[in-house]
Amino acid sequence: MPNSDFTIKKEISRSAEVIDSNLQSKHIVIESGAKLRHVDIKAKKLLVRSNSNLTDCKIFSDGIIDIGNDVIIKEHTVINAFKSISIGPRTIIDRDVFVGGMQSEKSQIRVGSDCVILFRSYLNTTRKILIGNGVGIGGYCLIFTHSAWQNVLDGNPYKFADVKIKDNAWIPWNVTVLPGVIINQDVTVGSGSVITKSLPTSVFAAGVPAKVIQKKDDRRLSIDRKHAIALEILSEFREYALHYLKLKNVVIKNSYSFAISFQSKRLIYTLDFQSLKEDDVIISFRVPPKIKHRYDWIELDTLDAKTNENIGKHFIVFLRRYGIKIKKSSMLP
Repeated sequence: MPNSDFTIKKEISRSAEVIDSNLQSKHIVIESGAKLRHVDIKAKKLLVRSNSNLTDCKIFSDGIIDIGNDVIIKEHTVINAFKSISIGPRTIIDRDVFVGGMQSEKSQIRVGSDCVILFRSYLNTTRKILIGNGVGIGGYCLIFTHSAWQNVLDGNPYKFADVKIKDNAWIPWNVTVLPGVIINQDVTVGSGSVITKSLPTSVFAAGVPAKVIQKKDDRRLSIDRKHAIALEILSEFREYALHYLKLKNVVIKNSYSFAISFQSKRLIYTLDFQSLKEDDVIISFRVPPKIKHRYDWIELDTLDAKTNENIGKHFIVFLRRYGIKIKKSSMLP
């Protein structure tokens, strides 16, 4: 990492990796396990928290840049926001994402935890963009905080306004969001939609312009339905482990459990917690405290887990494709 007179304080963990990177800041903090490769960053203060991985990207702010734990920012991404940049824990920003455009004293982006922003999306930070926790933004999405081109004194339209996307919203590929829009919690948007007005909580909206198609019903599932979905996921994971991960395994199942035995470990989904083995990784909706004390476990209702076993970590990663995001486990690199 090149030295710079601009930097006056560095706190870089010995276990962090900073390779071929240009970091310009008055105060740099890089925590344990963080990896920065071919990165160009300029900020008043830079904080990269533990185990984050930044590769071949550019991030610029006149204020604080705060990158949370276990964040991944991939190649050719550019993030520019004059006031500040904050990326929450376990968020993934894909390749070729561009955050920036015309800047102002109000330019800011804050992204919560467990979010994803996918390939070649464009987020305009002339004003503030606030993204909550667990938000999914698909590829080729466009999010604008300003809209003006023709002379406004001739009566042409213009707008400068913040955009807010609240917790657990899902914005699939090719969606456009215009200035001033608030997308409330648990909203699902149809692909290709153009959102010109704010959307209420827990609705499905689609179209050009987007309109509410239906309100989401109370989706509390019965234990039988959840059990059936869990068995489907376990069955799919078994095939994934066998054919994709190349991990030979044997399945034993009954009405209350689904066990996948690997060479040295067993992954077992169970409702009755019978016939457990010493090295099992337990999966259930709720795991009793006495079981938690003795075994590695993954709890589907609380999205909590405690496991250092590779097979448990593989399963946690696999669950994300079903929108099940375990928050407190160590993840695979």
